[in-house]
Amino acid sequence: MPLPTYRHAVTASLAGLIAAPALATASSDAAVPDATYYSTKTPYAYQHDDLSPAPQGFEPVFMQYVGRHGSRHLSSAKYDKTLFELLEIAEARGQITDAGRELKDEIARLMAVEENVYGELSLLGGEELFDIGQRVGERFPDMFEQGRPIIAHATYKDRTPQSRDHFLDGLQSALGDATPPIEASQYAKGQDPYLRPYDLAPRYENYKENGEWQAVVDDYLSEHAQTDDYARDILSRFIDEALFEALENGEFALEDAKGRVKLATPADAANNLYQLYIISPNIVREGEFDFGRYFSEEQLAWYEDLDLMEAFYAKGPSLESSDLPREIAAPMVKELITSTQHALEQNDTSGIFNFTHAEMIMPLAAYLELDGANESQNDPARVDESWDGKTITAMAANIQWIVYENGDEHLVKMLHNEHEVAFPLPTEQYPYYDWDSVQAYYADRVVESGLSLDNTLQDDIEALRNDF
Repeated sequence: MPLPTYRHAVTASLAGLIAAPALATASSDAAVPDATYYSTKTPYAYQHDDLSPAPQGFEPVFMQYVGRHGSRHLSSAKYDKTLFELLEIAEARGQITDAGRELKDEIARLMAVEENVYGELSLLGGEELFDIGQRVGERFPDMFEQGRPIIAHATYKDRTPQSRDHFLDGLQSALGDATPPIEASQYAKGQDPYLRPYDLAPRYENYKENGEWQAVVDDYLSEHAQTDDYARDILSRFIDEALFEALENGEFALEDAKGRVKLATPADAANNLYQLYIISPNIVREGEFDFGRYFSEEQLAWYEDLDLMEAFYAKGPSLESSDLPREIAAPMVKELITSTQHALEQNDTSGIFNFTHAEMIMPLAAYLELDGANESQNDPARVDESWDGKTITAMAANIQWIVYENGDEHLVKMLHNEHEVAFPLPTEQYPYYDWDSVQAYYADRVVESGLSLDNTLQDDIEALRNDF
């Protein structure tokens, strides 16, 4: 079926399309902190892996790419703003400690860095995407040599088109004058059933806010006193007991820049500080911040577990009784298989590259049944036994399908974060799988999810709105 038409689609030479800063020529492999307790904000950590050669006679002809944006700034003024305001109150009342003043000054420095760039790609994020695009071009130059166009989609959020453009700049650096024409587009807000389907589905939004998983996590936390104990340990370094008790008694409701309460309890304040800690490795090029010094290693491990736990239940494989989070990826999988088949039949596209968010990568990995990404779990204490969220959906995390042909047959292999992984199907030549079998398998899954393979983009939007 024809590829859908997207708003603002343009075709241009890569040189005219990309406006990536010169920094993108730097490598993201250096000077990145160890990925310790950063949860889903872990920067991309590429590790070289020799890929298996294709079976004799097969050459790469097409790629599907779905990737998260790269390392970014804080999404908005919330964790920094509200924590800073609490410390301002403490200082005005004479209830702040010396350590509290140090933290206030450090947050002020962070806010100065973040001013006007909330939600955008960081310098490190640009490097990550440039390097991934460059490696794609270096590994698969033959795929692009016929000059068939490249299609590149992004969501409406600034960090995804920025990621797309850095990726394409890296691809051009590898392909040079052989870079094909590019059709780059951005989905309009509220019109994106593939890369931001969660914006369109009321049932999913209700599940995320009020789903049964919340009671499961609440019950788990009620049996573990760490959250309250750690909040007291951490905050007592910055504010005195009287202010802590006022916070504990509900006397504050500090709001983010959008008017939503983001700090009303000691647990909120401690979590906000943890959120500043995990964003700091994303912005190492802009400035050095050491929010981790306010936590013990045990505390960092606990807050990471909580952060990943929430992501797992709200956006990942979730409970055994809850298929909804992974099902939100059904339109994207439908689009992957139908657009791939169309490109192979028409021989008119080198690759389709999609740039999205963690909220899409987690359910997509589960829906595709990637090993370690799709196992549901009812016991929050055991989530980390089968689901490594910070690897599955690290900054710039990506899933690639590379299709090969020998004139008669098509094979496909899948990469997750540039490492070969299995499809949930048998094969006699791993990591290569028969494309027709892969297509049929996921087509059946999509139909079981309640979608037609003939759906247009608008059909998929309506299906999501009606909770398909």
